[in-house]
Amino acid sequence: MTLTDSFALVSFTLFSFADLRYRLVPGIELFLFGTILIAAPVTPSRTAIILFACAWGVLRNSSGLYAVPLLLFPCAWPVLLTGYGYRKGLIGRADLLAISGLACLFPLSAVILSLLGLEVWRRFWIRRRAGPVPALPGLLLGLIVFLFFQIVIPP
Repeated sequence: MTLTDSFALVSFTLFSFADLRYRLVPGIELFLFGTILIAAPVTPSRTAIILFACAWGVLRNSSGLYAVPLLLFPCAWPVLLTGYGYRKGLIGRADLLAISGLACLFPLSAVILSLLGLEVWRRFWIRRRAGPVPALPGLLLGLIVFLFFQIVIPP
């Protein structure tokens, strides 16, 4: 397991507990900053694209035309999707920042698996409890599945 994998796994574990317990995720901005520090020297253009997509989602009063050029880059699609959800009030800011951090660190398949893990978690949560769904445990579930496949089937 690399430094990137360990950083993401430990961070998401702590954030998942905080999201379940307090419904807030303090320090998610530090996670995004840490992922930028780790990913920018390796893939600066991809990191910049993902940060522009994240900035489009966070800045609610920006025009949707700014996101159109980002549609040419598949690595930005999950971030644009969650950014749209944040702009419409469907998901939280911490979820958008967490997915942006994952998109900076991992390939598109890891982000897609994290979003699928979120959907599995959402279905479990709705069946067991009422109220808003904490997204970070679902993202952690998908990340664990991705890391498990990385260990079992090396690239």
